[in-house]
Amino acid sequence: MKPAQTSLLFALLLGLLPAAYAEDYDDKAYQNLITQCTRNQLDSCVTLGIWTRDYLESPADAYLPLKKACDGKNMKGCNVLANLYLDPYSGLGMDYPKALELYRKACKGGYENACRNAKETEEEMRNQTAEDRAAKRQERLEALQRSCMGENDAACRALQRELQR
Repeated sequence: MKPAQTSLLFALLLGLLPAAYAEDYDDKAYQNLITQCTRNQLDSCVTLGIWTRDYLESPADAYLPLKKACDGKNMKGCNVLANLYLDPYSGLGMDYPKALELYRKACKGGYENACRNAKETEEEMRNQTAEDRAAKRQERLEALQRSCMGENDAACRALQRELQR
């Protein structure tokens, strides 16, 4: 490929990236995602959930925008929501059956990454015993409690959600 063709291809690819992914996190962009998600722009809800989980390190608060995206048939949103169900700091209880359900939904909806995630989750579920799940839950609760006592508000919200399960 000639340099001019490579430059054109690169420019086209950059133009195809959503604005939220093409820039680094900042408060103004985050507020814009909230506004766009409120207006039912579901890709913005997905990005909002990802940024909340990753940049703000608050997976418990990522649930609502991801659920909105998934409920609106955004398959990437379903996949990321399933990931959240397996995040020990989300307060969603490391819920493998729910994550698998969401991965399958996203897979059937054409989101290929979810198909691989579903297979991996099925394998993980086959290899877990009830004792393993109980021990992991206890470890998770203790870790959340330690973080909460260290004044980590996100951990406190996750712990509260976890204890309500």
